[in-house]
Amino acid sequence: MILTIAGHTFREVIRKKILHVLIGLGILIIAVSPFIPTTDEPDARVKMMLVVFFQVVVLLCIVGIIFLSATSLPHEIEYRTIYGILSKPVSRLKIVAGKITGFALLSALLLIILGLLNVIAIQRIASKLPEGYRGILKARNEFAASQFSIQGKSHHVREGIVWIEGGRSGIALWSFSDLCKKPDDKSSFEVEFDLKIDSGRKDAGAIPLVVGIEDTGTGQCKTVVLSAKIDEPLTVKIDPELVRKSSILNITAFPIHSMDYIGVTGEDAKLYAVRKGFISNYTKAVGITFLKFLLIVTIAVMGSTYLSAPVSIVSALVVFLCGHILDFVKDFSLLIQSYDVHEHALPTALKKPNILLVYIDYLIKKPLEWLTVILPDFKRFDSLKFLLKGINISWETVGVSVGYTALYAGICLFISSILFKKREFF
Repeated sequence: MILTIAGHTFREVIRKKILHVLIGLGILIIAVSPFIPTTDEPDARVKMMLVVFFQVVVLLCIVGIIFLSATSLPHEIEYRTIYGILSKPVSRLKIVAGKITGFALLSALLLIILGLLNVIAIQRIASKLPEGYRGILKARNEFAASQFSIQGKSHHVREGIVWIEGGRSGIALWSFSDLCKKPDDKSSFEVEFDLKIDSGRKDAGAIPLVVGIEDTGTGQCKTVVLSAKIDEPLTVKIDPELVRKSSILNITAFPIHSMDYIGVTGEDAKLYAVRKGFISNYTKAVGITFLKFLLIVTIAVMGSTYLSAPVSIVSALVVFLCGHILDFVKDFSLLIQSYDVHEHALPTALKKPNILLVYIDYLIKKPLEWLTVILPDFKRFDSLKFLLKGINISWETVGVSVGYTALYAGICLFISSILFKKREFF
């Protein structure tokens, strides 16, 4: 019976003009996104298309889905079309579950259509990118350096950045440990540098840089000379066998000419296990986004079981908005709770507790704490950050998102059935 109600809901909504408008606007925005002005970086247009889809198009569709799912039950009750279902031996829980399933199918349809168009457009533009900027098209597992040091002497240190003068006076060294336990046989490997480049030579847009890769276990070493351009990432391919056999891999870098300089930190060299899996990664991102749709649909339908259509729409929108600013709410709650933690560091004039702050703390500390627990955390469904960096979305991340959605949606479904049972129709 749940599938029957879901099918009826889906067929009913698919005919509504608002859905056609949503799809049309989504297609229009995707078509326009490649022409939005961006920075001069070659991959900026691809990043812009990803941002526009996952932040603008998805937001537009969520607002539309909230409007549709929050008004479905109230309209059926107002026009008495639901009485035909209520007259049959169907539990209220199945009616609510059927409604949620129908709108979940609608959300999936929207994401498939618009997501497919977007990825086709991205692939077409990304195929023309230079090799150094194709990291965004990959699904990479990132390994941060376990240790960072400077061999020799540095030129100077400014704002946490260590500057090294060319001529081998100083060498930046990054160590990566226990790599042989992590990669699989299908991965290739690369190290990506994000170095600050400076030169005392006139019109030097690039400097020659010596990069060394050493397996400390076998003593095997590879050295290459590359041209490092200002404000551009530098990628070096690594022999996969070297990584799989190594327990510790050392990466070194220094400029050749004495008038050239590089600025480095411990986070400026990162090792990646690379798979050509952008489509798979993109699919995971869309799947996690679907979970966000499913959660907000469940909340909107739950509100519609007891509230009028306008109130239900506003309630769902408020929950959706608050679910994106939980970090701010948590920070504000902690700020109120810890106003006197560092009192000893304050000037004498400020050591007395602020009476207003104490009063605010008394009034809203607990409500804020409970609010952060009760509201859904929609930020955990943010998969865009992985795509922009070309980082693989692990199945663990997907599993956690599925579990969180199932738990929260299950609670909402239970509450919905109770509210719907208490509503009288005859």
